[in-house]
Parts: sequence; structure tokens; C-alpha cells
Amino acid sequence: MSVFSNARPYKIVSGDIAQGRLSHAYLLICPDARNLRGFLKELACLVFGADRRAQDLITREMFADCLVLPAVGGKFTVAEAKAVVDESYIKPVEGDRKVFILDGVQDMNASAQNKLLKVLEEPPANVCFLLGAVNDFAVLPTVKSRAKRLDLNRFPEREIENYLKQKYPGREDAAEIAAVCGGSLGRAEELAEEGNLKKATEDAVFFAMNISVSSAISASRKYADKDKISSFLTVLRLVYRDILMLRLGREDLLLSGGDRAMLGRAAARYTPAALVNAQDRIAAAEREIRFNANLSVCLETLFFGILEGR
Repeated sequence: MSVFSNARPYKIVSGDIAQGRLSHAYLLICPDARNLRGFLKELACLVFGADRRAQDLITREMFADCLVLPAVGGKFTVAEAKAVVDESYIKPVEGDRKVFILDGVQDMNASAQNKLLKVLEEPPANVCFLLGAVNDFAVLPTVKSRAKRLDLNRFPEREIENYLKQKYPGREDAAEIAAVCGGSLGRAEELAEEGNLKKATEDAVFFAMNISVSSAISASRKYADKDKISSFLTVLRLVYRDILMLRLGREDLLLSGGDRAMLGRAAARYTPAALVNAQDRIAAAEREIRFNANLSVCLETLFFGILEGR
């Protein structure tokens, strides 16, 4: 059983199937871009009632009756939308159902989305559309109105911890990673693959304790990388939370695993209001990054905003 199979979206679709009222279209909203495509393929396996062979083919995107678009790393085009419409009227090859997985709908332009409206509203019999988006802001209201919405914002900490122990048996800090990842499976994986969480936490505490104009500029360059920025901000947000807990005298609520003495020295350099401001600004930066903001500029704005709030 996967982590996703215990999530509410999976259970909703499973319930719809059991009750014979499978929707012709579902829209999964999940901020975990790393795993969104995989979650959609798990839903496809559920819709097909796939055996092991079919599950393997769907996972590898080679199952004849399951079309997965766009290509990994690509964006869905108007031409692909037309191809989906045409393909939906062709009979299935292996069974009596066809499934179309459309990943990254938030990046699909309005013309491509509009091209799908009619088939989303009145699809051929036994055709199911599984749409996925990391957020719904760029998804047209007309598209949203034609699909049953499924929201997946976070996983329970214990489930992520158990998942990490199985996938990364060499890591002894699965509990710590699960605590700091904010319920995001993808972020937990990034932290587990990055290397030393303790070192990353120490670096974040040191940065918070000694933040300056020069260190802000240096860090903006260092972490302006799509493979580094997410995990760095996750750890930094938890560090600022712990500094606030210390400032408020709640040492019992510390989560990050940062050095107690260093956290205490950092706490002496901020007011509670400044620490709340820092966490709010980090959360805002994480949202902006999901919308493909310029990473370096986003980080500079964040760090100078923290400096101004001190």
C-alpha cells in the first residue's frame, strides 16, 4: 500500500467506483509537484482496477488505454488538446475504458484548456479524465466546474516517517525529516536525498543568527537553484519557528533539532513580532516559487524583508 492510497482523494475515487458513480473527470489539486504525476497514475490504476501487469505499464506510461500528457518536463499544448479530444472517441484497446491523465494543468494555457471543455463536459462513454494541478489559480473556472475536485494538501507526519524508513533505510533521521517537511511527501524526499539534515539545520540557524545585507545577497545566490531552494526554505521556516518558541519560553515545542545554544543566541536578536514576520515571509516566498518566480529575486526580497522586520 502506498502513502497516497490512504489519502482522502484516493478514498473518494475508490468510494465512487464502489458505488457505481465514477465521475467522468477529476481534478486533483496537490502542491507536491514532484509526486503529482505519480498520484494521478495511482488513481488511473484504481479506475482500471488494474492487475500487476497493467499497474506496471501505467506507471511506465505504456498502457494502451491510458494516455499521460504532457511529456515529463513539457507543457500541454493546443495540438495535444486536439489529439486528446480525437483519441477519446477511439475505442479502448484492452478493455472497455480509457483514461486520460493531464498533468500540470496550472501551466496549461487558456486556449488548450478551452479546447478540452466540450469533451470534459460530455465525454464519450467509459472515458475518464484525471487532471492534476499544484494549485487552481490558473485553472479556468469552466474547467473546474466540469471536474470533481480532490484536494491533497498534506500527509500525516507518522505516515511520512514510515514511508521514509522504507524508501531510505539508511537514514536514521526519518522522524526529524517528517517533522520539518510540512506534510509534503516530495519535500520529505528532497530532504532525505539532500544529505545531512542536521548540517542543513545548523546552516539555517547560523544564517538566522547572523543575517546581514552581505549574507542575504550571498545566500540568495547560493540557494537560487530549483534543487536546493525548497528544502532550504522548509528548514529555515522551522528554524524561525523554533527561535520563536524559545523567545516565548516554550522549549518543549522545538521541532527542528537545531542546537539549543545557537537557537537561544538567535532568539536574543529578534523580537517575537520579527520572528512571526520571518515565518510569514518564508511562507509567501514558497508560494511565489510555486508560480515560477525568479528564484534569486524571490530570495533577496525574502531576506531583506526579514532584515527590515528585525
